[in-house]
Parts: sequence; structure tokens; C-alpha cells
Amino acid sequence: MESEHGQARGARRRRNRVLLFPKPDVKFEGWKRALESYSPHHQALAMWRPWLGFLHILRHRWRGRQVDALVVRYLNDRGSGWATTLVLVGEMVTLATARLLGVPVFWVIHNIDRETCNQRPLLVRLRRLSVRRTASVFFVTEEVLRPHAASIHRIKGPIHTLPLGEPVAESLRPERVGPRLNKFHKGAEAWLAAQADRLGRRPCCVLVVGTPEDKYSHFWRLSELLDIAYRSGVPLVALVVSPLEGRNGRALAQALARHEREGRVHMSRGYLPVDWHWAANRCDALLRGYQDLSMSHAIFHAVQVRMPVLCMPGGVVSEVVRREGIGQVLEEDFSNLAACVERLSPLQDDVRQAFTSRRSARQAAVNLLSALA
Repeated sequence: MESEHGQARGARRRRNRVLLFPKPDVKFEGWKRALESYSPHHQALAMWRPWLGFLHILRHRWRGRQVDALVVRYLNDRGSGWATTLVLVGEMVTLATARLLGVPVFWVIHNIDRETCNQRPLLVRLRRLSVRRTASVFFVTEEVLRPHAASIHRIKGPIHTLPLGEPVAESLRPERVGPRLNKFHKGAEAWLAAQADRLGRRPCCVLVVGTPEDKYSHFWRLSELLDIAYRSGVPLVALVVSPLEGRNGRALAQALARHEREGRVHMSRGYLPVDWHWAANRCDALLRGYQDLSMSHAIFHAVQVRMPVLCMPGGVVSEVVRREGIGQVLEEDFSNLAACVERLSPLQDDVRQAFTSRRSARQAAVNLLSALA
């Protein structure tokens, strides 16, 4: 036992080089595992309050660790003017501390043109400008986003790619299936069976997941898509897993209310983890649509379980779907809906492996460490 404790302490001592990230999400977890398995010297650590990053930098240096990089990711609006202003001030102090102590700042530009939550665009622009002026290394999450980042942010030097990485196992299938998720699964299965009986055939079911932010056209054009499908005789239904809370949640529930009454939509009406393996056996495609310049991690989940993507036009996601052969892309007026639905089929293993291998968490770790050199 003492030997095991000694080995653990020794491993921690060896990992004395730190990359500080904002608070964790599933993307960070994948990067962290890959980075720490690839390098015996580095740790990827999350800051639960990244706007107090200067305290994290000082704490790790006081403990004798080398802070190799401060990683900045999302710069979303915090919901109130005071909160966003406070975060802006904290970030400016953190960036000044990093500059003073010679800690490189890495900016991972998830959303190239605008942040997902952008209610106070002036404050968000100030935050982005502050990071832009301090950062020494820039990353985008998909190769096709590099020219957009260079143009919009006037970056003259190299722009690296930090792939979002394959999902960790626990994000594909929840470790614990509680009563709410069980109830939703049973209700969805009964709903699908009822629609098959009503139509006399199995309908094409699209999975719609996430939070209903303004940029996601797969939420805001879903009603239009279902109307066109109904008029065209395309048997299309939608399984919507989304928290219907706040202004956008209420607006989405209202927009889909008629389709829900008529049986074309089944909604979770609250946050639930997605069991992607369960969904892959019941849904024919992941419906996705973006109105901004960013990459979707939900697509990585779908590809991992061989679920194709039915993509709305716009952004770069449709370009990736078309180029990688991982689904079908709709026309702006949805005139090719019937043809797209007809061509949907589970992804072949070689397609899945090709997509994932070029965007693996290990490749992200390699790119992060290369940027430190």
C-alpha cells in the first residue's frame, strides 16, 4: 500500500507542467485523458472560475509547477450586465498576470464569428478583443474554420487545429439511467410505435438535441421542415431532447406545439442525458443546422454510433457533412428532403473511422504540445 501511495506521489511530482483550462465539459475530458496519456510530464487542469484564472496561475506557481499555457475557450455572455462586466475585469487581470509572468495564452476559438450567448455584444466583443490581443497561439476546432478565423480576427500568424475529439464513453451512454430517462425512453418508444401504426409504415425519425440557442436552425426551422415533409408525403417525425426552459425554450415549445399535438414531435420537456446507443437504434439521423461559424460536437457522438447526419444549410457543418460523407445536406428550401431521407443509412465503419481518426483527442493532444514547442 505504501508503495502504491509512493508511486502516486511520484507520478504527481513528475507531472509538474500544467495547462489551465476553463471549467470542464466532455470535450475537455477527452483532451485531458489524451494529453495525460501522451505526455508523462503534463496535466490538464480545469478552473471552475476561469475569470479568477490569475489566482490559479499564482497558486500553481507557488506550488512549484510550471504553467505552460492558459487556455481560453468560450466567452459567452453571463446573463446579466453586472456578471459579464465582472467576468471581463477578472479576465483582464488574468491576461495581464499571464503576460507579466510569461505564461502563453492559447485561444481556442470555438465560435469564429460570434459567441453562442451574445445578449450584450459590446461586452462580448471587448472580451474577445482582450483575448485576441494577448493570445500567442490560436486554435480552431475544424480545419475548414482556419481561413474564417484569420479573416475575422485578423490573425497573421499560424492558426492550429484542436479537434473536438471522439466522445468519452460516459457521454455516449449515461452510467446511471434514472426514472426520468427510463420514462422518456418508454414514452418515445410508444410514440414511435403509434406513428408507425398511424402511417402504415415506419417513419423516418430525426434526433434533435441540445439547448435551443438562437444559432441552431435545427430547432428554429424544424416546424418548417415538418410542414414540408407532411405536404410532400415524406413520413418524418422528430424526437426532441432539449430543456424547454427560459425564453428560447418557451418559444420552441410554442413553435412545435401543433406538431406535438398531431404526433410528429415527441419532446423531453427538460434536460436529459442522451443515450446515443439507444437513440441510434430508434432514430434514422441526427438533425443539425448552424447559423454561425462553429463545429458541432453532437456530430461526433452521432458518428461514433454510426448515426448519419441530416444537415440544414448554413455555416461550415454542412460542408463537413458533405465532404466526409457522414450524411445528407438539405437545400435551403428543403426541396430535396425526400431524396435525402431516401439516402439515409447507418454509417459504414470505414467512414466512421476516417472521420474520427482525423479528429481524435490524441491528435488534439499532439497539437497542443506542438504549440508549446
